[in-house]
Amino acid sequence: MFFKSKETPAARIARIEKQFPMPPGELKRLEGRRWILNHVPKGGVGAEIGVFRGHFSNLICQIAKPKKLYLIDPWTTIGATFGWGKEYTNFDTLTTEAAREQSRASVEQHEDVECVIIEDIYPRCASQIVEPLDFAYLDASHKYAPTLNELRHLDKQVKPGGLILGDDWAPDPANQHHGVFVAVQEFVAATDWEIIAAGPAAQWALRRKLKA
Repeated sequence: MFFKSKETPAARIARIEKQFPMPPGELKRLEGRRWILNHVPKGGVGAEIGVFRGHFSNLICQIAKPKKLYLIDPWTTIGATFGWGKEYTNFDTLTTEAAREQSRASVEQHEDVECVIIEDIYPRCASQIVEPLDFAYLDASHKYAPTLNELRHLDKQVKPGGLILGDDWAPDPANQHHGVFVAVQEFVAATDWEIIAAGPAAQWALRRKLKA
């Protein structure tokens, strides 16, 4: 078990990080991603779809200071380990249970944030989000068709004036995540959403167009 009731969230994070160190390059990229969260109004209800170990969840809590944050990831439902990632998953020794518990602790260390864990794939679990969202951060499938489906469901769950943000902005067709870029472009073209920021560290943000 990776959860010990007497441990503080910070102690749980430190223990898991010691056992499964995050590659330095990924931690550096994480810092490069934080700018996109400056677009998120503080104090709202948000969802992070595709959480992994909660490093970005911690940044969401630090910068956006939500009152409630849904963490959505399949974690242990896909098996004991992730089965991908090489160094990113400590060569597949990182357990999905450890990743889930680190994610939980990453939010619980922010005492003013209510943390809701949903161990499932979005949008299959969409009904478990019980109120309109002020923002959603999307970093899940990394592919065209699933991303477009996720965006279409978020269109219904993010409130007017809310934001959809995400990772994997890759305009280069040769990039393995180019499908996310294409999905976002198609979604924007077909809806009343617009791109308000995109680029550095592969981040992007959308909001509904303001009515004249």
